[in-house]
Amino acid sequence: MFWLYLTVICSVVATSAQQSAPPPFDIRIDHYKVDTTKDLVINTPRPGLSWKLPIFTERNVQQTAYQIQIQSDIDKWDSEKILSSRSTHVSHENMKDLQSSTHYQIRLRVWTTLSGQASSWTNWIQFRTSVFNLHEYIMQKNDDVYWIGSTQIYMNELRKEFNVSSTSPIRTATVLISGIGYYELYVNGQSVDPSRKLDPGWTTYEKRTLMVSYDLTSMIKGGMNAVGVKLGNGWYSQEQYVPPSASEPNYGPPRLMFALSIVFVSSETMSVVSDQTWKGRQGSIVHDSVYNGEIVDSRNDRVDWAKVGFNDSFSLWVTPEIMQSPINVAANGQLSLQDMPPIRAGVDALQFEIDNPLNLENSYLSKEDLAGIQGGNLHDGGVLKPISVSTPVLGVHTFDMGQNMVGWCRFHFHGPRGLGIYIRHAEVLAQPVESTKQSYGGIYTENLRGATQTDSYILRGDPNGEIYEPRFTVHGFRYISVYGSPVGLSVNDVECPVVHSQTTVKGHFASSNPIINQIQHNVQWGQLGNSMSLPTDCPQRDERKGWMGDAALTVNEALYNFDLIKFYLNFLNLITDIQLADGSIADTVPVTFGGYPSDPNWGTALPTITWQLYRHYNDEQILRDHYSSIRAYVEALRAGYKNTGLAKLAYHYGDWVPPPPQPMTNVYLIASFAFMHDVSLLINMSQIIGFTNDTQAYTGFYTQLAEEFHRVFFTPSGGYYADGMQAAQILALALPNVVPASARDSVFQHLLQDINAKGNHTSTGIVSTAQLFPLLSDNGQHNLAVQLVSSTTYPSYGYMFNNPYENATTMWELWDAPMEGPGMNSRNHHMFASIGAWFYSHLAGIDFQSDLIVIHPRMVSEDKKHLLSKIDCQLNTLYGLVHVSYTRDERNTFANSILLRVSIPTNAKAHVVFEPLFPNAKCVLLTESNKVMWSITNKDNTVSHDAQTGLMTVQIGSGEYEYQAFWE
Repeated sequence: MFWLYLTVICSVVATSAQQSAPPPFDIRIDHYKVDTTKDLVINTPRPGLSWKLPIFTERNVQQTAYQIQIQSDIDKWDSEKILSSRSTHVSHENMKDLQSSTHYQIRLRVWTTLSGQASSWTNWIQFRTSVFNLHEYIMQKNDDVYWIGSTQIYMNELRKEFNVSSTSPIRTATVLISGIGYYELYVNGQSVDPSRKLDPGWTTYEKRTLMVSYDLTSMIKGGMNAVGVKLGNGWYSQEQYVPPSASEPNYGPPRLMFALSIVFVSSETMSVVSDQTWKGRQGSIVHDSVYNGEIVDSRNDRVDWAKVGFNDSFSLWVTPEIMQSPINVAANGQLSLQDMPPIRAGVDALQFEIDNPLNLENSYLSKEDLAGIQGGNLHDGGVLKPISVSTPVLGVHTFDMGQNMVGWCRFHFHGPRGLGIYIRHAEVLAQPVESTKQSYGGIYTENLRGATQTDSYILRGDPNGEIYEPRFTVHGFRYISVYGSPVGLSVNDVECPVVHSQTTVKGHFASSNPIINQIQHNVQWGQLGNSMSLPTDCPQRDERKGWMGDAALTVNEALYNFDLIKFYLNFLNLITDIQLADGSIADTVPVTFGGYPSDPNWGTALPTITWQLYRHYNDEQILRDHYSSIRAYVEALRAGYKNTGLAKLAYHYGDWVPPPPQPMTNVYLIASFAFMHDVSLLINMSQIIGFTNDTQAYTGFYTQLAEEFHRVFFTPSGGYYADGMQAAQILALALPNVVPASARDSVFQHLLQDINAKGNHTSTGIVSTAQLFPLLSDNGQHNLAVQLVSSTTYPSYGYMFNNPYENATTMWELWDAPMEGPGMNSRNHHMFASIGAWFYSHLAGIDFQSDLIVIHPRMVSEDKKHLLSKIDCQLNTLYGLVHVSYTRDERNTFANSILLRVSIPTNAKAHVVFEPLFPNAKCVLLTESNKVMWSITNKDNTVSHDAQTGLMTVQIGSGEYEYQAFWE
């Protein structure tokens, strides 16, 4: 019995030793997250592959090798075991190029320093490739496939029935579709992708029109099938380009291109294309407009219109016309695959790579610290319900969503056939009447300018009630007024899906400071609402444009908060689409406002977005892909500079919207800042990708510009730049190697004195505000930076939600929005959201240096720690989740000390930097998990101490750590 028992024990031990580690997770192919991407389509023959390693209880775990296997129906490839620690953007040199229009599956496993055994394999991951030469592919079918629509009626529903042979099973059925402005696709009565909205993305259509690929294999059957497409005007409509927009007289009406390819197991093929065998009509949508909403007559709904055998005796279905292609081939226009996540509505629009902050796991924050944030919760499933309803006047129901949001609402109406109900959307309520000081609770719409944001719905008279939800419009709003409902409406009759480009929340920041918490909330909601296939300025008025300045200022913040790499890569393509032969680009993309050449602080979007994508994703290929366009743009600026010098460098907008009554500083200095900033970025890029000649040439040019900047703009008599305003000092100090050492202290002190003279307030516009907070924190004035962000008096971020008029749940366009008129006064404008990047980079202190994660939280001094005693930050990097949480609250730790928790993902390395907690402080003791790792008398070689700055730096690998540092 003893020997039997021993044999069993040995067997269990041996089995346990042989068990594989968990497989890698969060696989990405060509930057797409496979877990959250429906029908993964890859548009390159050599995609990069990234993965994350499981979290282990052991520390400092590194990958030592990986193995990748790829297979299709006709081919297989196996990397075999590759000795490498690399887990991001892996594209093995011996890997075969993927073939066009092919279904693949892939799996991988890894080895780590924990053992010599491989991990488990991942499950097989399914994906397919697109038609790589899409434009040429479609052009070759010119005699078969056409753009179809109508110039005589508003043909917004098209359908076709077709017979599929049953002699051989279907292997694949893949469609390429483009319906512009917008489309929705139905097969055999079913929506192909119900949450996908406002597709395809907005482009300069004559230069690039996007097509979308769907795998319909599971929806097409042998025998008769039916396909239906709804069309909307979208941005391909002259209605969107009335003044003050630049006109587009050749846009509209909507049109469809459709190419379905069916491949049978027998290798036979069949095609169904858009041509004059289709039939079309005007459906229940009488009119639709991005700005002006929808007019819908539900009496014209046809429930089975996209099913086989449909017969309509009440509508006239006519043969569509052959329409002109939107593409200008002579101008190198092209059809291309929509290579980014689509706009979605509701729960499918937003995924999460972070833990729900309310769970408070491994955080020093309490629920009380997070209480009081006004507005919606991103974790609530993507559909908001009203928080209240009122009837300010008879027959009007006004709903408060509690959050300035972007999307539309789904209404449950009752009423007789033919009755019209009208829905208006607004950001704020009307202010009280001056004479009576009374408010009647109506909505304020003047700031929408030429956009009506109104939906009109005519009831069909269903006794069970009917649901109305818009299809081809989108609104920015907090309040909805419903006019004409014959029965009372309650909050249960309304729900509003949140709409934006599909993305993943990758960052979370919270603190013990309620002002900072509300700003972070407003930043995230504003950024999402302005991510609509491209970064827009605002979501509500007659604008909603791709303003380049807004995009440049907020991309760093956006990439800390959201996984938007494909979104911004698409935008870079749109920018280069409108780049002229001389390298110049415009203020908006597509070009609708402004013009050529762009203001330098707007055109900087091209180099700035490229650089920030590289910083956050560490993919050199992004720099290589866009380097030539960036260099051409910088040379276009240089050509203008040769005519004017920095003293008169061309500009349009300057440091846009400083807080009234403050004027704007020297506009040429502001423009020169952007020019030099872009030259500096070009130097950095050229160094990384090995363009040494450019590095040397542009370094010399930058040195020349730096000398000229100081000579032209410095005022020796005052010891400051230009007119002494804050913005001039901030921008000069933010540029590397511009302010001479002999002048730097006087310039910086002048800035501090001016802030103090204004009662610790700024006088900055959007450009200098973005530079101010990092500048202060990096130059010994972190206390002041935190005081400024904590202010609630005008002008400040906190004033936006601490004022007598309204409480903002997104970012205002103007510092003084309630006091300004309607001409330019959005309550959801993300150009001031640049502050959000500083929360991650300085308050939590997370930064990236190639493959190294740096964690260096900046510290307010001990006497100011009540402003920021605790923070909690999660950031999901390509290696995995980085978590930083600290407390200086004396209920958790001692005076003059800090408790810091840090989590580093597997296969990553980090430096953790501790700042002195008060002037001239010295660290005397550093513990980790209550064990002394460094003291003034026992110095560990894994901890470095900088005697000049007092900084303590710890080098660590993966794992969870809790440090306590004591200072005296």
